[in-house]
Order: sequence, then structure tokens, then C-alpha cells
Amino acid sequence: RRKRLDRTWKHSHLHPSVQCRSLPSSACHKIPARMKVMGWMLCGLAVMVGFVGICWRDTFEPGSLSGARVLLTGASTGIGEQIAYHYARFGARLVLTARREAQLQNVAEKCLELGAKEAIYYPADMASTPESEKLVQFALQNLGGLDYVVLNHMGWSPFQMWDGDVDHARWLMQV
Repeated sequence: RRKRLDRTWKHSHLHPSVQCRSLPSSACHKIPARMKVMGWMLCGLAVMVGFVGICWRDTFEPGSLSGARVLLTGASTGIGEQIAYHYARFGARLVLTARREAQLQNVAEKCLELGAKEAIYYPADMASTPESEKLVQFALQNLGGLDYVVLNHMGWSPFQMWDGDVDHARWLMQV
């Protein structure tokens, strides 16, 4: 009897399933009500996710982007570059912009190789309001309008805790 109490005390900090190995079977089958409710909730969630997965209908038609007029900022590298390539594969007409003209030119050339109906570039810094206004006018004149505008740019910001500089935060949002 003393040995059994020692084992119970020694393992009482463990999960109930671990405790069951060292305790008599009568003490092992008590599952807290909270765990039962969580189990039922997880089962319900799994059923709902399965139902949505079965019923989901993908309504995207790649042909809908063929000839679409797209203005894409921050298109010289990274995510913006990859977005440009995806639109190009769908046959869109692109106006690409970023600060680095040489890289932007390479992206525009590759977009044409990938199937873009048109890919022109306009080097600009979106932090400058007059430049961004000129860019929009350029896109409107060259494409005859815009169907999509993808804003993939951001102003410079130091990687640190926010120091309360409201003006800088306002400027970032304006950019």
C-alpha cells in the first residue's frame, strides 16, 4: 500500500495518460469535462473544414486576366518581381515600377518572354507624391485605363521598436 501512494505522488504532475500506467485502472478513466468539450469542438471543426473542402468551387478563370491592364509597384525584385511574372503568364498588359531601373528593365523583358501582351516600366520612387502621380498618368496613357493596381512598395523604416514617431508612421501610410 505504501508503495502505491509513493507512485501516485511521484507521477501526479504528469498528464493523465502517463499517470494511468502506474495507477490502478479505476483511477485512470476520469477525463475532465473541459477536455471532452474541447474534443467535441475539434471534431466539429474538422467536419466543417472537410465540408468546405468538398463544396469549394474555384471560380478563377486564367483567361480573365488575359489583356488585363495592371499597374504593379515594387516590381524590380522579390515578391513584386514574382507577381509580375504571374501576371505575365496570364497574358496581362503591365506597367512596372520601382526605383532600380536596370533591374526593372530585366523584369519587363522576362515578362514579355513569359507571355505578357505588353510590359513597360517606369522608374519611380513611390515615396515622392509627384512621382507617383506621374506614374498613374503614365499608366493611364499607355494602357488606356487600369483594371488592377498592385501596391507592393513601402517606405524606409528602421527595424526597431516603435519610438512614438507619429509623423514617420503617417508618412509610411501615405506612401
